[in-house]
Amino acid sequence: MTVRSYPMEVLTFHRDGCLATIATNGLRHVSQVNSQCQEHKSLGAAISHLESQGFSIVVDRFNPIY
Repeated sequence: MTVRSYPMEVLTFHRDGCLATIATNGLRHVSQVNSQCQEHKSLGAAISHLESQGFSIVVDRFNPIY
């Protein structure tokens, strides 16, 4: 069996001192707020989900992983 690994990136969001993240490897997109995780069909859907809850992306904490 061949095991494949895909690079992952994490986007950080904030709202009133609360942090949320989106982790994606290009194939799967998962948001996490506190201890609740939710999978989304696309990165855009994950971002929209957090923004609809009042979260804003934190651009200065973006670190791509290659």
